Amino acid sequence: MIETNLAIIGAGFAGIAAGYAAREKNIDAVIFESDKTWGGLCGNFTVENFRFDKAVHLSFNEPDLVKKIFLSLPHYEHSSESNNFADGFWVRHPVQNNLRQLPVEERIKVIHSFIDREEIPAEKIEDYQKWLEIQYGKYFTEKYPARYTRKYWAAEPKNLNCNWCGGRMYQPSLDEVLFGAFPDSPKPENVYYTKVMNYPKTGGYKNFVSEIVKNLDIRCNFEVTAIDTAEKILTFANGETCRYKKLISTMPLPNLAKMISKNAEVLDAAEKLQSTSMALISVGYNKNFNFPTNWFYVYDEDIPAARVHSPSHKSPDNVPQNCSSLQFEIYYSQEMPLKFSDSELIEKTLSSMEKMGVATRADVQVVDCRHVKYANIIFYKGMENLREIVRREVAKHEIISCGRFGEWDYLWSDQSFMSGYNSLKEL
Repeated sequence: MIETNLAIIGAGFAGIAAGYAAREKNIDAVIFESDKTWGGLCGNFTVENFRFDKAVHLSFNEPDLVKKIFLSLPHYEHSSESNNFADGFWVRHPVQNNLRQLPVEERIKVIHSFIDREEIPAEKIEDYQKWLEIQYGKYFTEKYPARYTRKYWAAEPKNLNCNWCGGRMYQPSLDEVLFGAFPDSPKPENVYYTKVMNYPKTGGYKNFVSEIVKNLDIRCNFEVTAIDTAEKILTFANGETCRYKKLISTMPLPNLAKMISKNAEVLDAAEKLQSTSMALISVGYNKNFNFPTNWFYVYDEDIPAARVHSPSHKSPDNVPQNCSSLQFEIYYSQEMPLKFSDSELIEKTLSSMEKMGVATRADVQVVDCRHVKYANIIFYKGMENLREIVRREVAKHEIISCGRFGEWDYLWSDQSFMSGYNSLKEL
């Protein structure tokens, strides 16, 4: 039996940060990871010398600790400029104040949409659909963000709350909409919520924490199958066990609840907490395409991917010499399950790639399809109340739950890292 003062479940960025904080405090800690390597959702994989992260990852480096650790490694600084593909047109992001690239008739409809918006007090906005309509009007809402919501969140906007969206969805004034609609007006300022994003020069995104990982005790292929909170023992799929004094978990909150609780209310709440899953179609090209931005969004319903990003644009170290790459993110959920087999997803992705004019099939050197079970938390109406029921149960069992899925919140990688680091404050 393994014995440790602190057991940490999961070696994603949150678990690694918790281990780093434990080392600062001279606390004996072991990190247990179910996968064959560390990194979690911020990890990567390689196909014929093409490296792909598990979806798009870039660091904003806002917390000082993140800056200290991440920026100590050689890295690239990237602009947060991005594009959208909608109904055959390429439009700068966000669409709402970059209308000049759309047909005149479409621009007029969008402008009318903004002019005809309802005025409703914030406290009376009950769901994300209504929030969008108040911000952008009904036409723009249905034509752009509502369509994208179904693809990215795999949910109907009317079923979501709007607690998460304020800092992530740009809300322009009518003047900004009009300014961005005239082709001869100056290019609008980039209004993305951060201006600069960072990415390691080598090793993929997870390399940002590679130096601190060297000093941590990480045991891979240790999947937790049972937690005895009375005896404080973890049991693993490989037959090993661990006795701990303190426990930090980054596993998905619903999974943790099912392992530790027999309370019907808690289990019912855990069952109702939902997240998206993600199919990743990763494509390597036999030539160096100079993609204009790190990523772009896709609104068309006949294209499965909601978002596409370029690993080769983030760092040329991610591809063989004179090559390039794209990764297509396709989301699905319990509400909107995946409709296609892997082979169908690959075929539709290659067709959409040609439809959007980014590459041809003759340019493709490798194609890979794999799935990530937990992608994003879905903010269904009432989710926070259900989450609080589960969190209270976890705390009752003297477990600290952190990270995107441990907190069950919309955390970026920098925030997940800090969530793990700050979890030691609760010990």
